[in-house]
Amino acid sequence: MQAVKTSFKKSSLVLGIIPAIFFQLFMGVGPSLATFILSFTDITGVKGVPWKWVGLANYRELFFQQNHRDLIQVLKNTVTFCVAVTVIQNFIALFIALALNSKMIKGRSFYRAVVFMPSVLGVLVTSLVWLCVLNPLDGPVAKFIGLFGLKSGFFTSANTALACCIFTQIWMAMGHSMVINLAGLQSIPNELYEAGAIDGASGSQNFRYITLPLLWPTLNVNIMLAIIGSLQSFQVILLTTGGRNMATQTLAARVMFFAFNINSGSGAGPMRQGYGAAWAMFLFVFILIATLIYYRSVQRRDDAI
Repeated sequence: MQAVKTSFKKSSLVLGIIPAIFFQLFMGVGPSLATFILSFTDITGVKGVPWKWVGLANYRELFFQQNHRDLIQVLKNTVTFCVAVTVIQNFIALFIALALNSKMIKGRSFYRAVVFMPSVLGVLVTSLVWLCVLNPLDGPVAKFIGLFGLKSGFFTSANTALACCIFTQIWMAMGHSMVINLAGLQSIPNELYEAGAIDGASGSQNFRYITLPLLWPTLNVNIMLAIIGSLQSFQVILLTTGGRNMATQTLAARVMFFAFNINSGSGAGPMRQGYGAAWAMFLFVFILIATLIYYRSVQRRDDAI
């Protein structure tokens, strides 16, 4: 029986690629280039208000003219938010994926759906849910800790607001990491575990010498996605703290803070989209450096093995 050969004309391949290229240019490259150009202007985003080219004025204000303590606080919040979300989210997601990949647990599909459900709810519903649960006046958590004579402002407190935002972000995004880890675990051949059992390997040895090395590429993807996602995340912070609490302002939240006048409410005062675009370019460079540092560290680890 002869194999059927399928051939494609070059024109067909080009026609198939054009929509993807157009979408990438229209939705990715175009807005990014526009943001870069607008960062050198004083555009406000208010209809009818004239704007002009100001050169490096926005960048001078960002790095030299604004309060340096605010800039340091924003960078500190950004790094704390990124590291905490990346480490805790991937650790918990790996633990849950290992548990729900075990055939000893009945109803695994149901538990997987429960863990993934916050990702389906979306950021708005998630933020509203935890605003209610962590309401400092009459929320269930406030009432519970009140039994022990404790109290907290949660999202309204400078001491706990960032931790609450980190918790909400992890709760919302952990389902994606778990699903990716499950896919990686299910791609590991079962014969390797059978060979390990024959050799007398324990569960911890199986994890160390079989599961972890073969799952490492999947973990790399999850860690990279968590780094980029946490650095770009601003929705949870703005929806829970309003973006006005300096204890929770990150680089991404700072972009929205200036570009859309979050402090006074959209439309209540002049927006500074040119200055916000400068913050966006700073955020882009920050994400690029963070991903390159992680990529280089992983590359050195792989070369050393």
